[in-house]
Amino acid sequence: MPTNLQRYDEHGHIHFLTVSCYRRMPFFGNEAVRDVVVRCMCESRKTLGFQWFGYVIMPEHVHWLIFPNMRQDPNRLIPISKVLLSLKTSIARQVKSQLREQWRENRTLGMPSLDRWATMKAEKKPIWTTLGIDFNVRSFDKLKEKLRYCHANPVKRGLVDRPEDWRWSSYRFYETSERSFFEMDWDGSWPPS
Repeated sequence: MPTNLQRYDEHGHIHFLTVSCYRRMPFFGNEAVRDVVVRCMCESRKTLGFQWFGYVIMPEHVHWLIFPNMRQDPNRLIPISKVLLSLKTSIARQVKSQLREQWRENRTLGMPSLDRWATMKAEKKPIWTTLGIDFNVRSFDKLKEKLRYCHANPVKRGLVDRPEDWRWSSYRFYETSERSFFEMDWDGSWPPS
């Protein structure tokens, strides 16, 4: 576990978080697992009360734009470490359950590296890396830049031709009349509240 990782909980700052899967394995490589990740994201928001400004779920990592001020009490700041712990714990538990079910049904997770992971001892089956990136977003322009980055990621990787074709990002919420299945809390105003 890293001992020098710094997180800066500042009132009014949005956190751009990048969290990778263990050994960059594509645990989120299929739709059912990505749907589980979205459900966990919704549950963590409901439990803790923080706000979602953007996201993308890629096969082997996620990008999250989180505003840790509570919706009901914007002056109350939730430590980003608490948000991350909630998200990473619930996602790991539920994704492992989904992958175990797929393994029982098919005796494969579709890739040799995932199959080796599936046959490891339970206590040695991490989903996440211990490190991640936490960048404090302090300006409207930087927030737009990070949202564009999230939404372009599946296109750059060749997963889809257009950002709107990737269901597991906040693009549809912001850019189409068809609302995404996971709604964001940001209304476009600056500074956020």
